[in-house]
Amino acid sequence: MKNKKMHLSTGEFAKLCNVSKHTLFHYNDIGVFVPQYIDENGYRYYHVLQYDTFCTITQLRTIGMPLSEIKSYLSHRSPSKLISLCSEQESLIDIQIRQLRQIKASLCATRKGVERAIASQNKFFIRKELQEHLRLSEILENADDAKMTFAFGNLMSSVRDTMFRPVSGMIHRTCDIKQENYNQQCIFYLRTPCNKKNCDCTLKPSGDYLVTYHCGGYEDLANTYQEILTYAGNNNLILGEWFYEEMVIGDWAVNNSEDYVIKVSVQIIIK
Repeated sequence: MKNKKMHLSTGEFAKLCNVSKHTLFHYNDIGVFVPQYIDENGYRYYHVLQYDTFCTITQLRTIGMPLSEIKSYLSHRSPSKLISLCSEQESLIDIQIRQLRQIKASLCATRKGVERAIASQNKFFIRKELQEHLRLSEILENADDAKMTFAFGNLMSSVRDTMFRPVSGMIHRTCDIKQENYNQQCIFYLRTPCNKKNCDCTLKPSGDYLVTYHCGGYEDLANTYQEILTYAGNNNLILGEWFYEEMVIGDWAVNNSEDYVIKVSVQIIIK
């Protein structure tokens, strides 16, 4: 029997818990949380002590636990099951923390890269760069846009477990650039963190790099490459084996390809 002091209507209990009545109706329908008393007219009433149980549901929902699992836990709750639940959720949260740190690092690197690109367009720099792990695509020879798109898509599929799109780019042999064979051979790459001893990634070596930021689309890159070669020749720089192209400002930031900014770099062997 309903006790007026101890039982609250659906609206009153919803207000106490800071949720909508619809939430309580839904929880009742799926059997997660049901009213203690229903009168002859079908009105539902919740006991005030059910508030603690509802807070437990809210806490479990906050950590991302599905309602079906919450229902199972509440039906068989015990101190030992609480210990097991806490242990499992701690492990999941550790994974989420690592993923969020990865996302934050990617966002920070993207922001700094864009800021640097905006300030450095059409200038030449000699910059020390750290060693990086690169996951490479197949070698593309005289490939059209369709083949390039599929090659890049396949490369992205190899790292689908990441939470944020990794930095990507393209590699060209310096000898091809010097001969103006810009599509003779090229390779897509993804910059990826790697702590494995037996890593299958390729290492981009640390060292001094000649860097410039090209403003415009890929179709205009030939002019920038020639400017780099001219600059290196005038300053007696011997260039490494590979040129690296990295889109810094692309479709995700601008509407038109003429507003793209592409970082172009090549290692300096001897200055």
